[in-house]
Amino acid sequence: MYLSSICCGNFHLLRNSIGNTCSIRLLKYHSRSIYETLLSIGKHQSRPLSTTVLARSTRKGSKQSFSNSRHLHGESVESSIEVFKQSELEQLKSLHTYNVEEKFSGVKTEWPATILVFDIETTGFSRRDDRIIEFAVRDLMGGKNSTFQTLINPEKDVRNTYVHGISNSMLCRPDVPRFGELIPILLQYVWSRQMDGKPVLWVAHNGRSFDVPFLFFEFRRCKVELPGDWLFVDTLPIARQLVDSKGLKLSSASLETLRERYKIPLTGSAHRAMQDVTTLCYVLQKLTFELKLTVPQLLEKSFRASDLPAARPEK
Repeated sequence: MYLSSICCGNFHLLRNSIGNTCSIRLLKYHSRSIYETLLSIGKHQSRPLSTTVLARSTRKGSKQSFSNSRHLHGESVESSIEVFKQSELEQLKSLHTYNVEEKFSGVKTEWPATILVFDIETTGFSRRDDRIIEFAVRDLMGGKNSTFQTLINPEKDVRNTYVHGISNSMLCRPDVPRFGELIPILLQYVWSRQMDGKPVLWVAHNGRSFDVPFLFFEFRRCKVELPGDWLFVDTLPIARQLVDSKGLKLSSASLETLRERYKIPLTGSAHRAMQDVTTLCYVLQKLTFELKLTVPQLLEKSFRASDLPAARPEK
């Protein structure tokens, strides 16, 4: 089962979506520390909270809409995913975007994992001292609201605006969440996309050294463990298996080099999370086709965040 063949019916949607506004955005924030409140971490007064996320799924076996309400200290804390009209649900069910290969081969094929391509932007390179300031993810299964992106208030100065163009003024706004506020929303988004009984495979370029450790430490700072069924794949070591026309290994396996190799158009600014996610989606399709990698083989190359040296307890 090759990733490129499974995804062939979805990648044309990527081409049409480049430069468009992404489907998922965080809408309301009325708390400075949502997730700590949910887990009763820290001793501060809880307040009523309502956070809404638009997350529509068109796939079999995934959760299409839900509402979750918790009551803490006599106050109501609500997190919800938009509920659809019955007619909308029937229309979504008829799309069958979860089973693209069946349309072309007549053979029913189910994905062994939910594959999410993601990218982050940060205040710097120190996974312990720096913070994530932008997060973006795209579900390769496609369908409506298959993308999620948000800026994140790092609660510290951003000194590398020249890299990604994200400034303090963009982040220090009341509608921009802190990471602790983002966690329950992100978990709900992933849950809404995840197929029953299947793991979530997160894909990032240089993810083992950069994206995954940052994600791990942000969760740790909020005293939350990453879900055990979240697996990660780094496309950088995979890309290093490529050779040029002379049979020599590539001098660089950076995302930009791969984009140029596969003649992938760049629309918008590089080093913004969603732009890099879109580029990596195309690269992943081309890369797995060229190296004849199947989805099960990608799963074999996966790792858990807890497997990283940085995740080991300090002595």
